[in-house]
Amino acid sequence: MSENQMKDRIVEELKKAKEAGQITMEKVSEIVRDAVSAAVAETRGRIEDMRPIVKNAVAAAVEGLKEAEVDVKETVKGAVEGAVAGVRSRGDQAVEATRDELRKLEKQLKDEKTELAQSLRKGLEGAKEAGATLPEDVRKKVESAVSDIKLKSTELLGLTRQTVKEAVKQAIESGKDVKETVIHITRDATEKAMKEGRFSADRVKKIAEKVMSGAVKAAEEAGKEIKDVASGAFEGTQKGIASAVESVGDKTKAFVREDIARTKEDLEAIEGLFIETTRKVAQRSGDVAKDVLNDLANQTKKTTSVLRKKARHAAEKTTAGLKQAGKDAAKTTTEAVGKAAHIMAEEAKELGKRSVAVAKGAITGMWKGAKDAIKKEKEEK
Repeated sequence: MSENQMKDRIVEELKKAKEAGQITMEKVSEIVRDAVSAAVAETRGRIEDMRPIVKNAVAAAVEGLKEAEVDVKETVKGAVEGAVAGVRSRGDQAVEATRDELRKLEKQLKDEKTELAQSLRKGLEGAKEAGATLPEDVRKKVESAVSDIKLKSTELLGLTRQTVKEAVKQAIESGKDVKETVIHITRDATEKAMKEGRFSADRVKKIAEKVMSGAVKAAEEAGKEIKDVASGAFEGTQKGIASAVESVGDKTKAFVREDIARTKEDLEAIEGLFIETTRKVAQRSGDVAKDVLNDLANQTKKTTSVLRKKARHAAEKTTAGLKQAGKDAAKTTTEAVGKAAHIMAEEAKELGKRSVAVAKGAITGMWKGAKDAIKKEKEEK
């Protein structure tokens, strides 16, 4: 439909509505909307055509209303609303179609993550079966390798919260260096989970909540070491996020322009989101853990934390990447389902044990290094 045809249609339809005694603001809006929508369809939604179409439609409506001897002041609002609605009609349809496509893609992504998790499990089961036929010393090496691979994939396997909970539970039962062990457990769990996917503020919130709540839950169920566990979980999770943040700035060259801009915004918001998540975990915890977590959140807001420094530095790198991305950079437009609950519980227990072992090894290494340094200092004296 040409613009002249559109104008003629509006005038004619208004005349018919007048004769039928149906001239209302709503009717005027409907007439103009339908005519404009038909005109827009002919142009295939070209942006440059929208302005003249609306201009001519409103002018035609005013002309038609005058010819029909209708009070223009009372009905012109309907003409404007109808013209704009007509312009939007094609775009609204396109947006809804895109939303449908996104919903399909999200489902596809979820299904593919589930399939990936299942494939990983089957592959690791195969490796473990192969180890069962080997000499004991080799078998233990194979089993350790399988557990380490699982520890790097807890988020994909849907085991992050359970693994942390099991690891902290075992750390409490050991009764030694509980806070230091919890710091290592939560830091490593957070860092590994973050590295499993693309960095985003939403992933930081979800992972931090799983890690901290899993640790606190273990202590509350044990009924002891709650203060040390809550404090250690806060510190470890914060360090894990900071470590993940540090690596983001170096990866921006691989991001397209829109990704970089979004990542920069996420980095700038990261500490606030961490504090928000801490308070969320605190709210769902018992009185002891609640007080510890809220106090730590308050202190962090008042000081310049490691996380804030790392996030600021990464954001600066990202900003530099954004400047270099160029105007023609390409545009880019849930958690995996695990196995049955009893199997996941066994896996979490196994990974919790391995996580404690890794944390204990790290602490032993630090202490050994410190002792060696003191010994050397004494010898030199």
